[in-house]
Amino acid sequence: MKIFTFIAALAFGSLFLWSGVGKLKDPISFTEAIRNYRIIGDPWSAAAALFVPWLEIFAGCAVMWDRMRQGAAAVLTLLLLGFTLAIISAWVRGLDITCGCFGGEAPMNYPVKVAQNLGLIATGGWLWWSAKSVLGFSKTEEASRQA
Repeated sequence: MKIFTFIAALAFGSLFLWSGVGKLKDPISFTEAIRNYRIIGDPWSAAAALFVPWLEIFAGCAVMWDRMRQGAAAVLTLLLLGFTLAIISAWVRGLDITCGCFGGEAPMNYPVKVAQNLGLIATGGWLWWSAKSVLGFSKTEEASRQA
């Protein structure tokens, strides 16, 4: 089970690393993609375009490390939940937008993107849940040992 967790964490973290770097390469396009969702305006869209890629990069690296996996998985899963809600909001409102997910400008295929994100949310939730074990004992056992 540990090897499966390691591979899942490596893939999950690598995906966010790739996503963050792609957004950093062209922050102006990412700012425009955020604006197109029509959820937040300036200056918040520009601030988000500068903050989100770094969050993805740092949390993507952290989720690959056992000791930081639970927190990083929680951050990335919540980020995915926010992205998914924004995508659903744009879909319901009939907006023709690009995702902005990997720094590209590919048109949004809403059903596919929501399904992908739900799979990633499930993966992030599983990584968070599986990270309850630190150094071979559970958090409750660790707390009782410290008391």
